[in-house]
Amino acid sequence: MTDQTVEDARPSLARLSPSEIPLGTSLEWPIVAADGALLFDAGAIVPDAPALEFMFRHFEPHRAIRELAPSVPEDDAVKDGPLTIEDIGLTIGARVGLRGTGGTGSAMYASRVIGFSTPRRKGERSLFVTQPLMAGFDPLDLTLGEQVDLVALTGRGVFRFACTVDATCREPFNYAVLSAPGAIRRLRTRKFARMPTRLAAHFAADGAQGARQLGRVSDISPYGMSLTVANPSAHVGDRLQLSFQFKTDGVDVSIETIAIVRHVGSLDPSDGSAAYGLEFESLEPSQRIALKSFMAEHS
Repeated sequence: MTDQTVEDARPSLARLSPSEIPLGTSLEWPIVAADGALLFDAGAIVPDAPALEFMFRHFEPHRAIRELAPSVPEDDAVKDGPLTIEDIGLTIGARVGLRGTGGTGSAMYASRVIGFSTPRRKGERSLFVTQPLMAGFDPLDLTLGEQVDLVALTGRGVFRFACTVDATCREPFNYAVLSAPGAIRRLRTRKFARMPTRLAAHFAADGAQGARQLGRVSDISPYGMSLTVANPSAHVGDRLQLSFQFKTDGVDVSIETIAIVRHVGSLDPSDGSAAYGLEFESLEPSQRIALKSFMAEHS
């Protein structure tokens, strides 16, 4: 699915006022945030005035006129031993981070793969990539013969390798031809600092029946999040059923997981809400990669 296709399929939104949302009865249509994140699905119930006030305090509720339900394909395993472009799942359109030897030095610019050369005798293939960009800086000008360091996010992991700039081109747009990658290394999983954000999440006590409550994600990492809730009742060590959605690289990603409460913040005197510090009990490798990609896009 292309980025344009995703954009065209987004729901049409109409902003809501509190008086338009019935309380204690099943909704006839979904309520979403301004970015399309689901707050209450059709058939769900906004239970009371405090829940309504919480929703309007932390989000901008809209009515979704039509819905989108994309999916993310399952990932394949990566073989042991020396890795190739095919092994790591690097494809046309893939996002890569590129660091040059000049300019801002260690700064990582964003680029995309736009093509490959035909395989050579040993299966090596050159890469064609867009001119690297970074918000707030001029595009990165690459020099013929310069060595560049690349990090690739694919569905199979995070990989690092070096290439040499074989050519730079200006027509029909700015792009570069890079040599076949040197030794490709799979990066070790490491802890990530949490990134401030504003996402909708739904949660319930693990094993509980009935509707889930709405919460706001105020920061997130591939390993946990801070979740603000209207009526905190969980304790440290409790487990919550947790679901949330986000968009990265033109794909909508939905996550359902169990989270462990590691911290309960103090109550906000203005509305009685509090923040849970949550640790994800388990995530699929592809979901952690998607979260890392989301953080890279918004950092």
